[in-house]
Amino acid sequence: MGLTIADTYYLKAKAASGYDWDEVCESLNYALSYDENHCAALCLLGKVYAGNLNQYTEAFDCFDKVIAIDSQYMDVYPVYAKYLIWADEIERATKLIAFALTIKGISKGSLFWLSAYASETKEAYKDALKQLKKAKKYSYNDDYFSFIEDEENRIKKKLKLDKSKSKKKKSSSKKRKKKNK
Repeated sequence: MGLTIADTYYLKAKAASGYDWDEVCESLNYALSYDENHCAALCLLGKVYAGNLNQYTEAFDCFDKVIAIDSQYMDVYPVYAKYLIWADEIERATKLIAFALTIKGISKGSLFWLSAYASETKEAYKDALKQLKKAKKYSYNDDYFSFIEDEENRIKKKLKLDKSKSKKKKSSSKKRKKKNK
């Protein structure tokens, strides 16, 4: 089995992404005209819609179509979850991540990082740190492990910010009580 014409055009689009948007669009259109259910091309089209055009509805339609075509297509889940978080669809992202974790062979480290990212957006920093700990367990190279450690450090700084705010509130409320007496 060789590459299909749709595969060839998808690979051209992928290679051009980031620098030649005319080529990306043209190649994606060709890929999808040869195979309207080409999961990789639909996923890349969703990335273009969300990441470059901020058209989340169209992007989510592409990602949903990929999942409907092949629910085992692993590449769609991390991308879809990230854009759901960006679009402030945290509950939907959390459900998608939970489902994706059941897929055999999927990158659990990246899904746990995304789960931490979702928790962070809700200011649930302790939960985010728990998710990052899980992500570290599923990290299989030093670069990704270092990335997760950097994420942990950043979230710990945010926790310290929250603690300092709560200390200031407590001390100011104590001062008010003393003044009132």
